[in-house]
Amino acid sequence: MKLHTLIEYCLLIFCSGAYFAFLGFRSNGLTFIIGVIILYIIINFSTKKILPRYHLENKKMSVLISVLSIIGTVFITMLILTILVT
Repeated sequence: MKLHTLIEYCLLIFCSGAYFAFLGFRSNGLTFIIGVIILYIIINFSTKKILPRYHLENKKMSVLISVLSIIGTVFITMLILTILVT
């Protein structure tokens, strides 16, 4: 997996977790879908604008690092949300 894609996925997981926690899964169907689409567009454009400055777009990551990064992102997101709730 490319580093650019990995960073994009991790940001999407983190921001989606915060967005879903903020809404509490109680929003209207249309507003929920529009919010997720807008969130994806913002993350996609921001990574395409920021990452080329650091020349990271063609760097390949191993499968183990990719899986551990995604699991770590989920863990950190849940940890932050749990700390904020309690």
